[in-house]
Amino acid sequence: MVDTRKAMVIGAGDLGSRVLQGLASGGCGRELRLVGRDGEATLRAANLAALSSLQTGHRNVVSDAVSDLFDVDRTAETISAFQPDVIFLTASLQSWWVISTLPQPAFQRLYQANFGPWLPMHLVPVLYAMRAIRAAGSDAVVVNAAFPDAVHPALAGAGLSPHVGIGNVANNVPGLRSAAADLLGADVHRVEIRFIAHHYVSHRLSRTGDSGAAEMILRVLLDGRDVTGRLDLSEMLHALPGRYRRTGGRDGQVMTAASALSVLAPLLDGRNAIVHAPGPLGRVGGYPVALSPSGVDVVLPDGVSEAQAAAVNLSGQRCDGITEIDGAGTVVFEPEAADVLARELGYHCTRMRLDEAEDQAREIAERFAAYRERVLIDPAYQAGARSAVTV
Repeated sequence: MVDTRKAMVIGAGDLGSRVLQGLASGGCGRELRLVGRDGEATLRAANLAALSSLQTGHRNVVSDAVSDLFDVDRTAETISAFQPDVIFLTASLQSWWVISTLPQPAFQRLYQANFGPWLPMHLVPVLYAMRAIRAAGSDAVVVNAAFPDAVHPALAGAGLSPHVGIGNVANNVPGLRSAAADLLGADVHRVEIRFIAHHYVSHRLSRTGDSGAAEMILRVLLDGRDVTGRLDLSEMLHALPGRYRRTGGRDGQVMTAASALSVLAPLLDGRNAIVHAPGPLGRVGGYPVALSPSGVDVVLPDGVSEAQAAAVNLSGQRCDGITEIDGAGTVVFEPEAADVLARELGYHCTRMRLDEAEDQAREIAERFAAYRERVLIDPAYQAGARSAVTV
């Protein structure tokens, strides 16, 4: 008997709309609601999902609602009125792909900071959403798309971490399975992966085929048996930017949406599944995760301890520009990563408390907007010939 049938998607942007369409065009008897700030855009996205679902013969109900995450009371009322079993959060103050729209010289300079110093932009909307979820008294399973590897541990100490994230560690699993199947000469559906890695590793693998200075744990199963020792893992990993290279950037969010659906569909339909996901139960980094009607749990590969898995993910966290996230949610950034944003944007932050995150996000947004304007109109800034710190 299926118990979880109602899902709320909060955030009507590119990813939220893609995932809503996937949920509406799969399964049967689902009740879905899209929540966004812009009433017209949210209505259109919800109608597109509903009508596409109808066109393909599915029987799912899709509706829409309007709320701003920063209005905690209204968002709580919206959640209470719908009583979702699963909530999917897709809101961010600046999507991860935005810096890739800069001229290449400026993008490459900012890219050196990695993802960590941008944390406030992803943490703040999730913080407000979780406050609304708590105010609504909701017991929904909460799934978050915005940098779960770091957002979840930063919120865990305050009791505000979502249950699990999506993307990141999951995004390379299909490519890894396919590459392993090639090397084994086996049907890909006989191959499973058990992968522990931080966002930094998953992001790097698809571009370089290695994990750089960060660690990772990778196991390959054939028909349920560990056959990792039979494989040349370097050859397997290099197939990701080689034979199995894929479209990146905003268009590449097709894979992120698919990773989200791999988590959301079992939760919504009350099925058991083993998937990969970042930030499960407030942890740093990505893990294999077991989904069931009773919730979310971490599934470690045989012979791997919790301490080993945590150490691997902490190595990736440092490479991503974050030195430490303590139990109170205070974040210490790696000096080299912080220096990039100081040099390029004039934004100076080496440590951030949870209660400072909103002010820090506002400052990053203002400084990045000014930086973007300069590099788009002034070739000297594009080339890095002038300092960008006087914002």
